[in-house]
Amino acid sequence: MARRILSAAIVIALILGSGVLGSPRVRVALDFFPNPNHVPLYVAIDMGFFAERGIEVEVVPPGEPSYVVRLAATRTVEVALTPQMNFLIAKDAGLPLIAVAALIDRSLGGLLSLEEYGIKTLADLRGKTIGYSLAPLEPALWRTVLACAGLTVDDVQLVNVGMMNTAQALLLRQVDAIGAFRNFEPFQVEAQGKKPVFFPQEEYCIPETYEILAVVNPAVLRDRRSEIEAFVAGLAEGIAYTKAHPEEAFAAFLRARPDLDDALNRRSYEATLPLYAEGARHDDPAQWEKMQDYLFSSGLISREYPLEELYADLVSGKG
Repeated sequence: MARRILSAAIVIALILGSGVLGSPRVRVALDFFPNPNHVPLYVAIDMGFFAERGIEVEVVPPGEPSYVVRLAATRTVEVALTPQMNFLIAKDAGLPLIAVAALIDRSLGGLLSLEEYGIKTLADLRGKTIGYSLAPLEPALWRTVLACAGLTVDDVQLVNVGMMNTAQALLLRQVDAIGAFRNFEPFQVEAQGKKPVFFPQEEYCIPETYEILAVVNPAVLRDRRSEIEAFVAGLAEGIAYTKAHPEEAFAAFLRARPDLDDALNRRSYEATLPLYAEGARHDDPAQWEKMQDYLFSSGLISREYPLEELYADLVSGKG
């Protein structure tokens, strides 16, 4: 009898822990390890913006960043954060996904070098080595950037440095330039006393992109629409609060991630503040069409998709 009571107690504890009897749980897989890009998400949790809408949000750091969208596609999590380009490539590979919001609605990527390497313009990369970590996307991006500056892929050497610290590869001059994010690696090399030279990708023939989207399996949107709408609304409020109260917002982030309380992450946060998506909006048709055109012409997707298959507008109520 006691064993049965104990078993029942364990079952009840597991049910409560899963959110079945309490607020519905929405698990959110990050695109990368926690960093200042994610401040509004942590703010929305800390300030109760999700809880007041009746959901509990659990942040799930990625085991392998390149496979995050698979977690959403297989319904292992309800929501995954991912770049627009990765989303479109995954969609084209057959993964069931649809975008429901944006966290950062502009490009972060580009090429980074150091002034001491004699790099002032992209033309100075002729005969040099560029390090990258994500194939096939990065080589395609850097081929476009180089072509826009009058170079060809034969003018440089592209080297896959793996998922190591690419900034370290640059600092050790294992490569002459790297693919980087404007709100992190330039500050990382500055902290080592170096002068960064950054070339934003959107200034060299690559369309503006939604750097971080929230994506879900369409079946999750169908079956749990009210919870996904609550997530989007809470995220939008988290973004608004972060922009209006930056110091308080960063303090909320650090309550969850005290290990990130350092000068580098503070500088990164300051650079990211203007880039959070107003209202979590992700529904500019021109931005979607231009990015699809680019990925299709670059051979990264096999066809272009109707916009209604790519994103649902849960902010204005039209989707």
